[in-house]
Amino acid sequence: MEVMPERPERPSVISVLRSSTLLNALTADDLEELATLSHLAYAERGETIWMKGNQVDFFGLVGNGFVKMVRSFATGQEVTSEIIGPGQIFGLLGVIEGGGCPLEARSVSNAWYLKIPKREILHIHEQRLVFKDQLLRRTVTRFRQSVDMMAKMTTGKVEQRIALILLMLAESYGEQTAEGVRLKVPLIRQDIAEMAGTTVESTIRTMSRWQKKNWLSSDHKHITITKMELLEEFLLP
Repeated sequence: MEVMPERPERPSVISVLRSSTLLNALTADDLEELATLSHLAYAERGETIWMKGNQVDFFGLVGNGFVKMVRSFATGQEVTSEIIGPGQIFGLLGVIEGGGCPLEARSVSNAWYLKIPKREILHIHEQRLVFKDQLLRRTVTRFRQSVDMMAKMTTGKVEQRIALILLMLAESYGEQTAEGVRLKVPLIRQDIAEMAGTTVESTIRTMSRWQKKNWLSSDHKHITITKMELLEEFLLP
């Protein structure tokens, strides 16, 4: 049985701000101003940060842990459309557009995240053309990724969904080693199960089977994908 992760260490506000590649387009003065107006919040595993349609006065920036964006259907089915990890922003587009949150934001692990005020970022958005341009590019890219992920998460089998999550994490948080691509963020099987929308038991069975085939390995909650091309085959049509 896996040991549940402890409460992660609280990061500093400025370190979380500096971890965002999008916010790196801002000046040092802008970041300092955001640091004085933003504050850290903690979410337990499974905690809802906001519901679909909520009006909130902030957007989030993950310091550690993971948050997923969830779309719910009238049938009761829930589909993960995006996984947000350390250094990544969630909810910013809704702030810029001025509408309610189009998706539910839910923590899939114990996580610290930064609440950045809506009013301040709107002012910066209007004043900094470089930031506005980067946001547009980021929005288009993430929209395409979200649509693709929802399609696979809706129709894919358990193995396909788990493979998709591991490959997405490898793209954002992977580092090349002699053994393969190692995920730099610590994960337990329940984290992956939550992201993939399946049970812990199914996740353990699937990943144990892949470990026996030497497709991946695990050491101190860090997963190394040793056969990336074989996991990618699960996503082929």
